[in-house]
Amino acid sequence: MASFFVDANTIISALLFGGNEKRLLEYARLGLCELVTNEYVRHEVRRFLEREPGMGPAKRGRAMSSLSQRVLILPDPDPADLRDARPRVPDPRDVAVVVGFEQSGCEFLISGDRRLRLAVRGALTTRQALRRIEAELKPGGSNPRPG
Repeated sequence: MASFFVDANTIISALLFGGNEKRLLEYARLGLCELVTNEYVRHEVRRFLEREPGMGPAKRGRAMSSLSQRVLILPDPDPADLRDARPRVPDPRDVAVVVGFEQSGCEFLISGDRRLRLAVRGALTTRQALRRIEAELKPGGSNPRPG
């Protein structure tokens, strides 16, 4: 079973919209893949939902509960690790995501951020991740190459 570290943009899309990201969460619920993130990403998702029009406390609470039922939330990386990684990550806001991914033991990082995907080996779009999961479900399931 494939394991994926998920970025905030992927989680937000899954919680608020339909499509590939929502399907990814459903695959995790069914046990077809493992989704992992860290507290930094969870906090980023919560902050976004707090600013979302029409997202009152109850609706936000249900969304965050859904997230914690489908995605394993790891502690944040150590500040020294974040500081050491800063020079190799193009956007300082992505440092906790990259280090979290590297420390998570996940095979892949899923992000809607194209610049982040280009900077991180093993980064995929949600669609690419779904193809990998679906390939594993086929008899003799072989993984397609990233891309």
